[in-house]
Amino acid sequence: MTTQEIKTNYKAYLKKCKKDILDILKNGPVQRKLIIDKAVECSGMTESERKDRSASGVFALYRSIVGTALADMKKYGDIGIDEKNIVTLKKKPAVIITEAEIAPYIIALLQSRAMTEEEIIEKVTVYFGASETLTLEDDSMIKKTVVKLLSSLTKRGKISYIGGRYSIGSDMILMKRPNSVFEEFISFLNSKGGEFFENYSAMLLEKYFITCEKLVGSCNVIGGADDGGIDLMLTVSDWLGFEDTVLVQCKQRANSNVTLNEVKQFVGAFYVEKGTKGIFMTTSRFHRDATTVINGLPDIVAIDGRKLFDIARHCNCGIIKQEDGDYAVDYNFFGAK
Repeated sequence: MTTQEIKTNYKAYLKKCKKDILDILKNGPVQRKLIIDKAVECSGMTESERKDRSASGVFALYRSIVGTALADMKKYGDIGIDEKNIVTLKKKPAVIITEAEIAPYIIALLQSRAMTEEEIIEKVTVYFGASETLTLEDDSMIKKTVVKLLSSLTKRGKISYIGGRYSIGSDMILMKRPNSVFEEFISFLNSKGGEFFENYSAMLLEKYFITCEKLVGSCNVIGGADDGGIDLMLTVSDWLGFEDTVLVQCKQRANSNVTLNEVKQFVGAFYVEKGTKGIFMTTSRFHRDATTVINGLPDIVAIDGRKLFDIARHCNCGIIKQEDGDYAVDYNFFGAK
C-alpha cells in the first residue's frame, strides 16, 4: 500500500472505511479515537507502514480518510457523535419489503399523477424507510422489485407507460381487429381509458409545440371529476417572449362523436379560465354542429382521431416509420409490447 495508491483509489478506500466503521459500531457505541484505530487495523497496511508516523506516510493519510468517513456519516445521519466523542449508530437495520406490500403502494401513488421509474423508486424507498437504514442493500432490493412490478403491472394492464412515465391504465383489451395502422392506433388508445389518453395527449402536445420551436414552460394534467371542463393546461411561448395559456379538453371514446353540448361546455370553461388558446382533442369525430361552433371561434381548434394520428406520426410519438417506408404503431413507446 502506498500513498499514491490510496490517492488514486480514494473513493474506494473511503467506502471501505465507512463499511468498517459500521461493522465496528454494530456491537454498540465506541469512542471516536478507538474507531479510527480499529479501522486502521482493518486497512491491511503492513506493520512497517503503521510504524511510519510521518505526515506524508500511509498511516497518516489513511487515518485522515477514516476521519473524513466519520464526518460524512455524521453529516448524513448515519451516526451520532456526542460531546465526549462517543460514536453511536443512528440509522435502522435493513428493511425487508415484499412485492405484495409494494404493488398496492405503487397503484395508490399513480392515482395522483404520472411518474417516471426513478420517481417511483425514490418514493417507495422513502415510504418504506429504506432511506433511513444502515445499508444500501435494501435500496437495491427495492429498486429491483419496483422495476419488476412496473413491468408486470404494465403487461397486465393495471398501469400504463407513455413516453417515459407510468400512469393508471385500464383493464380493457382490443376487441376489434384493425384494418389499417390508423384504426390500430385509435383502437389501442380507446382500449386504455380516459386517464391514459389525457397523459398521452399532454406528452403529444408538448412534443408538438417543441417541434414547432415553441418553448413549453409547463404542461399539467388536471383531469378528473372536478377538472371544471379542462383536462390539460400548457404554458407555451415563442422566442420573442409572447406567451399563451393553452387549455385542452380530451375525449377518449370509441362509438360516439363529440356533441355540440360538450363543445359548449368546453368553450365556457375556456373563457372562465381565461385561456388564450384552446384545443378539443378526441379519438373519435365531432358532430357537424360541434364542428361549426369551433370553426367560428378564432382561438379554439378541434383535433379528431385522424388529425391526432397525423400529429403522432409527424412527432414520432407512438407512430414509427419502418424501413420499408410504411408506418406502424410503436408499442415499445407505450411499453405495451
